[in-house]
Amino acid sequence: MRTKLYKIIVLIIISSVLNKIAISCKEKNTAIKMIRGTQLEIAKEIEADSGILRDIEPYRIELKNKINEVLCYNPLTLSREESALESSLGNFYADVCYDAADRIFFSEVKEHIDFALFNYGGIRTAIPQGDVRVEHIFNLMPFENKLVVARLPGEKVGELFQFLEKSKQAHPVSGLKLTMHEDHLSEILIRGKTFDTSKEYLVLTHDYLQHGGDNMSFFKDTLALYPLPYKVRDALIDHLRNIDTLHASMDGRFIQTKETP
Repeated sequence: MRTKLYKIIVLIIISSVLNKIAISCKEKNTAIKMIRGTQLEIAKEIEADSGILRDIEPYRIELKNKINEVLCYNPLTLSREESALESSLGNFYADVCYDAADRIFFSEVKEHIDFALFNYGGIRTAIPQGDVRVEHIFNLMPFENKLVVARLPGEKVGELFQFLEKSKQAHPVSGLKLTMHEDHLSEILIRGKTFDTSKEYLVLTHDYLQHGGDNMSFFKDTLALYPLPYKVRDALIDHLRNIDTLHASMDGRFIQTKETP
């Protein structure tokens, strides 16, 4: 009964915000026959329905308690803009996702993921100094993106590195050591080994990027695809919930050098 009431409340809230909705159903099977709507202008003059507010109050309180849960402590503000090619926040983001995904993937496929790549634009805000709450991670990653592992041929992985070379942004990566000399990648190490175009690689990302989002079209042509039942945001929250203090740093995984390689 609560679930049914909740769905009705949500429908009422949505309709009150967007439109007045009239629904007509057949009497026998209650199938929706017609939906008609008229525009409703939202203004201060509109009075809140006390009955609806009373019904949704328990859900509002429950959501508020969950969103304000303290996960751990963060000694320093973490931002994606720490440097041109790498950031402590991006490293933390990618490493946590890699560790969580690799455990799941190895238990099912008996192979380890080679490296991880996410997008700079997917980090929407910084993690402030102080108590880290669930709300901060929702702000950091407000999307419902799920982790996915793509098996890629060396040719497509080469396109991936060309993308990183051209974009020159601090895209979160894990398992890579990249050196940029002038405008070109002069060294590419994957788990400490030189990149080999003749090999296949298992690359962790999320579903939006795997579908070609943020111009990462190289993820679309996979040899095999392994969707994981884990959202990026949940991986971050679960990790933070199990530590006392957030530790993140830059370790030179993507650097620019002026020296001749």
